[in-house]
Order: sequence, then structure tokens, then C-alpha cells
Amino acid sequence: MNKQKIKILAAVGFGVLALAFCLSASTGVPPISEVNLESESWQTPEGWVGPAIIWVDGVKYEGTILYNAEGKMNKNNWHGTETHWYDFGDLGTFGLSGTAKTSFDYVTPEHRWHYYTSHVSITDGTGAFAEAHGVFQIGGYTDWHMPPFPPDGYAWCGATAMIVGIQLPE
Repeated sequence: MNKQKIKILAAVGFGVLALAFCLSASTGVPPISEVNLESESWQTPEGWVGPAIIWVDGVKYEGTILYNAEGKMNKNNWHGTETHWYDFGDLGTFGLSGTAKTSFDYVTPEHRWHYYTSHVSITDGTGAFAEAHGVFQIGGYTDWHMPPFPPDGYAWCGATAMIVGIQLPE
């Protein structure tokens, strides 16, 4: 191939590449955000409640969590379904639901420490989270002190995920 044909093919190739890039950028595909989520909660009659923090692409927002679960327990673990509701004020709210498991790692008559894992999806959202969808793999622990009865419970959990469609304010 001579130099003239190579230059023409290179120019056409770059033109097609630029056209493909422009078309893909104009399709309106929602952005993908790196999300880190963390919460602390204490057991109350309404469920587990407490403060929550979310980092979206490195920007920190503070809010609250309400967590509820239903499941079955045996001598080694608890497993079931759960819902999380996060409220980040003016930024918006979102709900998660899915499955969870708690393994009983340390048990004495006065103290229990359980490792917690869950697989949850975004099921609802408002504000910046109205169009968000994605999956979180959550890990954490629950810590129980007895007495009193019912015991005082504390939980911590955290997750990292890539979430599609979060629309942060400009």
C-alpha cells in the first residue's frame, strides 16, 4: 500500500471513530458513579435506625437509615430478607431490598457478635436517586449486650458499588 492510501484509510478510520464516540455520548446513557455506603444503627420498635454516610464519586453526604428484616434462625445463623431506607435530605432518598445472612461468630450469655452480609438492589428513589439502579454487596456486624432483655443491639455495615443513574446537583 502506498503512503497516499494509508493516509486516506487513517483519516477515514479516525472519522468513523469520532462519529462513533459522538453518537455514544449523545444517547443519553446515565452516568455510572462509584458509591461507598456506611451506616450505624440501633434497634428500636420501628426497626434499626441511625446515621448513614454515602460517598458518590468521592463527595460525602450525611443522612439516616431505617432497616427492617424478616427471617429464620437456627443455632448457627440467621437468614432472611431485608429492606433499607436511606434519607439524605435535599439530595434524596432510596430504598434497598434483598437477602441477608448473619453468622453467629461469638456467643456468650452476656454478649453476642454476629457477622452480617447481604445482597440488595435499589428498589426506589427520589431526588438524585430517582433514576438510580444497581446492586450493593453489604458487609458488617451486629453486637448485642445482655442484659437487658430484650438486649441492646448495635449494627454497623458498609458497601462499595458502581451505581447507574445518580443525578447529583450541579
